[in-house]
This record gives sequence, C-alpha cells and structure tokens, in this order.
Amino acid sequence: MLAQLGLPATDAIGIGDSWNDVEMFEVVGTPVAMGNAVPELQKLAGRVTTSVLDDGVHNAFAELGLI
Repeated sequence: MLAQLGLPATDAIGIGDSWNDVEMFEVVGTPVAMGNAVPELQKLAGRVTTSVLDDGVHNAFAELGLI
C-alpha cells in the first residue's frame, strides 16, 4: 500500500503484538508494541502502548498526535 501511495516505509507506523510483526518493526519508522506483547517484542519496538483490551491502538495514535 505504501508503494502505491508513493510513501517510504520509514513514514509508516506499525502496531503489533506477536512474533509475526518482527519484520514489520524492522521496516517501519515507528514500531509500536501492544502492552500485551511478549517483553522481547516490546524491546524491538520504539514505543509500547497499552494492551488490546485497554484501547492500545487508540492510545498509541493519541500519544503520536494522530487523533
């Protein structure tokens, strides 16, 4: 999708909570781990938000000034 929009991956935010998100974290400019992610994944992220059950995506977007 980024290529279609003409945007580099470094401009993207990636939010994840599982090991399948590691590759995404390696290419996006702002990797955000959910609070319920394993500690090792949280260490790979630039930011850690609250858990899925505690509105983690909403809270991450608010912290990043997107909403």
